[in-house]
Amino acid sequence: MPLSYTFKSPPFAHDSNSMIMVPPPDADDQGQYHIAVSLNLNPFIPVSYRTTVHRLEAEHQSFIGDFELSLNHRRAIVTIADITTRLSNVLYKVSSSPRHWTWRWDEIGLRWDCRSTLEDGSPMCICYTHGSTVQLASFVPPPLDAPPPLPEAVLTIFPDGHDCFDHILLSALIIQRKMGLEF
Repeated sequence: MPLSYTFKSPPFAHDSNSMIMVPPPDADDQGQYHIAVSLNLNPFIPVSYRTTVHRLEAEHQSFIGDFELSLNHRRAIVTIADITTRLSNVLYKVSSSPRHWTWRWDEIGLRWDCRSTLEDGSPMCICYTHGSTVQLASFVPPPLDAPPPLPEAVLTIFPDGHDCFDHILLSALIIQRKMGLEF
């Protein structure tokens, strides 16, 4: 059964640099995820955004991964668990399309197709197993030029996608950030 996770603003008004991704109310044993964004102003590297993802469990957080993208696209790194690599080693454009990507991390292979747009201007991103048409997830972020308040983004994970959930979530967030930088 597909599970649709919704990205919500945290309940703390002062925490505008983060979101909570929550499962549907009827999902058993599905945790929430905390997604935080910070600005890296290191004087030796280009200005960049760092996004960090944690799974919220009972009374603690588990690190899932993070990524950092510079405003000029020169610095792009991703970390999953304790492995860090350049984003260009794992995320590739398909046929130079700014809305179609392949994600390769060890044995995990995903293909994201975000070339469709919904009526409200939101991209409709579909995640497939690399090299097949098996749908693993869909991701609908808000339109990049929508006036506030923005609609909530929704990530739907299909049964075949549960085994690579962390990769789907991280790659969806990276692709959304890249689409925003190219907007």
